[in-house]
Formats: sequence, C-alpha cells, structure tokens
Amino acid sequence: MIEKTLDNYNLYLMDLAQDAWNGSKFEGSFGPITDFVFVDYWTLRKRSLRLFKENLYAKGIIRRLLWNEIHTGLVAAPMPVGSVIWSKKSEDEQEEKATDYAEKFSTEFDLYASTPAVFDWGKKQNFGAFQEQVRFESLVCGDGIIISRIDNKTGLPRWQWVNGDNIRTPDNYTPKGGNWIKHGVEFDKYGKKVAFHIRTEINGDVHFERVPTRGEKSGRLISWMVYGSETLLDDTRGEPFLADTLYMLKELDRYRDAETRAAVINAMLAFFVERSQESAKGARPSDGLARLRPTVGTTPAEPKDYNPFPDKKIGDDLREMKPGTFFDDLDPGQKIVSPATNRPNVNYRIFEEAIISGLAWTHGIPPEILMLKFGNNYSASRQANNEFEVYLSRQIKKNADAFCQNIYNAFITQAVLQGQLDAPGFLQAYGDVTKWRVVSAWLQCTWLGLSRPSVDREKEIRASQLAVDNGFSTFDKEALRNSGMTLKQVLQQQKKERALMKRTGFIPHVDENNNGEPAYTDIDAEAINDESELNGSSSPSSEGGTGGKE
Repeated sequence: MIEKTLDNYNLYLMDLAQDAWNGSKFEGSFGPITDFVFVDYWTLRKRSLRLFKENLYAKGIIRRLLWNEIHTGLVAAPMPVGSVIWSKKSEDEQEEKATDYAEKFSTEFDLYASTPAVFDWGKKQNFGAFQEQVRFESLVCGDGIIISRIDNKTGLPRWQWVNGDNIRTPDNYTPKGGNWIKHGVEFDKYGKKVAFHIRTEINGDVHFERVPTRGEKSGRLISWMVYGSETLLDDTRGEPFLADTLYMLKELDRYRDAETRAAVINAMLAFFVERSQESAKGARPSDGLARLRPTVGTTPAEPKDYNPFPDKKIGDDLREMKPGTFFDDLDPGQKIVSPATNRPNVNYRIFEEAIISGLAWTHGIPPEILMLKFGNNYSASRQANNEFEVYLSRQIKKNADAFCQNIYNAFITQAVLQGQLDAPGFLQAYGDVTKWRVVSAWLQCTWLGLSRPSVDREKEIRASQLAVDNGFSTFDKEALRNSGMTLKQVLQQQKKERALMKRTGFIPHVDENNNGEPAYTDIDAEAINDESELNGSSSPSSEGGTGGKE
C-alpha cells in the first residue's frame, strides 16, 4: 500500500515537472534564455551614431523627440513652499513671501542660465542649448555624465557634458578601499557609484581623469550619469534609444534606396524592341541609324559638308539622337515597346508606414506625430495629440529630474553660499540633516516645457470651461492643460499684468461690465509704485532680503 502511494506521488511530480509554465507554448518555442550579462555598449553606440548620420528615419525620430521634449529648453518656475519655510507666519504672509522669493530666484537663475560665459564650462552654450546637447547625445549614444566645476571668479558652477563613449576603465589604476570598476564607473563595496573615469586623448597621449560623484567633505553633487532610455536598477551603462530597432531601420533604409535605384533604372530604359518569330535573325533597329530622320518641323538639315564630329569622316554611320527622332525603318516582325512602369513598388509606402508605426508604438509615440501625417478627422487628430501630450508630460518630468533640477539646486546653493542670493534659514538647514524639509522647500521648482497648441483651441477652451463648471475637473488641471502653467502661476502673472494695465489705463474686455463700460475707472484709487512697476521689483520684509526682479 505504501509502495503504491509512493509510485503515485512520483508520477504526480513527473507530471508537475512536465507541465511547469516557463513561457513556452511548446518545447523550445521561446528560445534560449539570455541574461544580458555581456552587453557590447561600444558597438551599440557606434552603430546608433552611424545610423543617425546616415539613416533619415533615425534622424527624423531623434529630431522629432528633441524638438518636442526640449524645444528651446525647459523653463524653471521656482515655487518655494511658504508653509514650511515661514511656518509661524499667517497664510497670507507665507504666500506673499513665497511669491516674492520665487520671482527673485527665477530672475537670477534666468540670467545665469542665459549667459554661456558663466554657465558653460566651454563658454559656448546657454542652458537651453546644453539641455538639447545632453538629451541628444544620451538618446543617440546611450549615456554620458554631467560635471559641475566651480568657477573661482564667480563662485558659481559651470557645467560640462562628457559623452559616454569617453567613460572608460583605465589600464593602470587600482581602486582603493574595496572599490571596483565596471565600464568606466567606479563603485564602492556596497555597489554605490562613487566616481567616473574620463578618457581623453591629447596629441596622441591618452589621459584619464577620475571625477567623484560627490565631494568628499562637503557632500556636494559633482557628477552624475544621464541615460537615454529605460535602464534596470543594476544596469551600469545606458543603451541608445534606438538600440532595439537598429537592424530594422537599417534594412528599411536599404529597401528605400533599392526602390529609388530601381525607379531610376526603369526611367532610363525608354523602350525596347520586341521581335516575333518571323523577324529576320540578327536584324537590329540600330542598323538603320544612318537613315534616321528628324521629325517634320524640327531643325532643318545641315549642309552636306557639315561635320559635327571632326574626328569622323563625313559619310560614316554616326548620327546624333535628338528629341523627336524615331525609327521608321524597322524590319518585319519588330516593334517598339515601352517597359512596364511599376517602380517604385506600389506596396512600398504601405510597408514603410507599417514599420514606422511599429517603431512609434514601441516608443510610445503616436505614428501621426512621428510621420507628421494627419487626417481630416478632428477626433482622431485630437486623440493623437493627447497621446503625445501624455508622452511629453512624462518625459519632460524625467528630463527635469535627470539633470535640470540638479543644476538648479547647485546654482541656488552656491549663490546663497556666495551671498548673491538671500534665503533666510537655508544655510542653517543645509548643514543640519534633520532640517531637510526646509532645504527641500527652498529648492522646489516646476519645469515648463513646450505647450503644444490644441487641434481646435476654441473647442478645447469650451470643454475646459464645462468641465470646471460641472465639477468634473479643477482650475489647476485645466490651467496646465491650456497654458502649461499652474493656476497659481497664472494668477500671479495676471496680477502683475493687471497692475500694469491700471497704470497705463488699458481696460481689457474681461474687466468690462454688462454695459460694456470699464469695471474700474479710478486708476489712481490703488497706489502703485512707479519704480516698482517699471522695474518689476517688489519690496519684501526685512527678513525677505533685498527683493527680486521680474
């Protein structure tokens, strides 16, 4: 009885092993398992760069992403959290101070970001151009690092971008303290990135520079890696954005070139001679070239002694083919036939669109946006635009978190340390880990990208109004949807604009009453500081420092 039970149990285990689900529909259907331990980053990045330079599809995809994700550069909108920084003050005072310092921080950062000699390590690019360079090279080449180098004259950081192809493992370097290096990235014994090794070649000599990720004493962020596509948590390096479609794009480009060449060759073959079985063997229409005649009404015959080819004797069987010349002396059984004009392949466009649609879908981009091909259907075009907005909003946030916010944080910190900006309580909190909320509250910033125009702006505005009026949405969400700014930013900007309108006597239509008359007529009723209006400055309290500029 026991033996029978054991036999049944063994059979059960065998059935269980045979029926185990591992992803294959039948034996070997999925193929061998790959752990992707050995990734040839260097070949991938070189092929991707070559594809961008030679392949119009790859170049179009990358440019479409850059022009929409970065455009002219993400714009910083500082938003200090007044409730955390000035927690003991009233809500109105908190809001007022936060607004004043937001304007001041925004002005100072904009000046810094727009001055290449101060911002860029190479003194060539402003912040917008730097963003485009970082995103472009990380997409095409997979990754790279950003380095903060403090300028001794200004005391502010200047930024350097290093392409990932230059991040290599040095030949003669032994890490200390149990550290180890993989693909040019140095890790500590806990697996945390602590440094990058930059390879440079000067006059044929190879040099390596070790750049730490953070300052040894200050803990300041010095360098970090930016990736062009999604990476796993334990991935050391990044892969090019088009890594999974390199072969497909290359073959599609070859197909396009082959069809183009076939169409050209097809056009060069103007006609051919078709012979029947009754035609004379060996007879050629070219035998009658000596009897070629111009079409009636064309150029008159040349004089008998005229020789257009001096190296040939007059009377030789050589004539010049001119437009309008035709064969009029074909042998029996011969006729002139035009070749079939079936190139390029009529199915090429369908095949091309299918491939590009697959690429767009893979990367989360609507095919209409990628190919810039829109139909007349409003709903379809609007949905494509909405889907791309979803992609852009997510990617803009990722780009801001990847490098923009770090650059803003470093500037504010250094400016406060140098006394160029006033932020009460910031330095005290910066040196105290327990007061991290105050530091974070000072460095809060929203990043604004390209606000794509709607398909039909009037319909979009009406839809937003109905959604808010019926309680289906919020003012803040609809403000972001229509202007790219939060409701708070919109109202703050409108407040400044209305003050200027009152000062200049301009009354907008929205401020008219039901009779079409201005809702306010006493312009001097509200005191306005002329110098403040013209210069855009405000006067914060003594704790607020020196004030800011618009």
